[in-house]
Amino acid sequence: MKGNVASTLRALLAPVLVVLAGGAGCASAARTAETPVAAPAAAGSSKADERILGSAAAQVMIIEFTDLQCPYCARFARDTWPLLRERYVDAGKVRFATRDLPLPMHEFALPAAVAARCAGQQGRFWEYREALFRDQSLLGQERYAELAGTFGLDTQRFESCRADPAVLQAVRADAALAASSGIASTPSFVIGRVVNGEFEGELLSGAQPFEVFQQRLDSLLQQAQQ
Repeated sequence: MKGNVASTLRALLAPVLVVLAGGAGCASAARTAETPVAAPAAAGSSKADERILGSAAAQVMIIEFTDLQCPYCARFARDTWPLLRERYVDAGKVRFATRDLPLPMHEFALPAAVAARCAGQQGRFWEYREALFRDQSLLGQERYAELAGTFGLDTQRFESCRADPAVLQAVRADAALAASSGIASTPSFVIGRVVNGEFEGELLSGAQPFEVFQQRLDSLLQQAQQ
């Protein structure tokens, strides 16, 4: 695929047909059994979105909606994500995009999402996110700048970013997208592929084991080769 990440995803991520699958997760509201959802586009800029990993040529994609204070999101990040990244994303088979869904019941999820984005502005989004998931007690202690320093980030630039209302608005835009799509629990994953120029996928909810993703992804990859 040609073009930058933003233009590519805008072309790919059309409305998605969703079939909900239950699982262990953090929920803020009940959902209907079947909901049409519009998958997220990349950030509206010419720069690559640091929250997207994998080959731009991959026809199969996972879009995650996550909450950095949700223990089930941490479970996915700890137990499932490393293997998923190694076998599918880093291997160039699947593209992975993460989007913010800080739930109202988690008071530290919103500032944590802002902090992770600010670490991303200095190229350390994924490492910072994983550190927060490893020790969610950091969230309540407001140790975001201290953690940024351990990664060698410019802490003054980091703190200026955290105070930028545009970054907070960007987090809220992700949450609004999820709400408008009927997604109200974390972690949630839209998993699908491009068919006739449009992205079609299913919504998988909860901290599912690697084998659940593996079965779905292998099936989609096989379909893409036909």
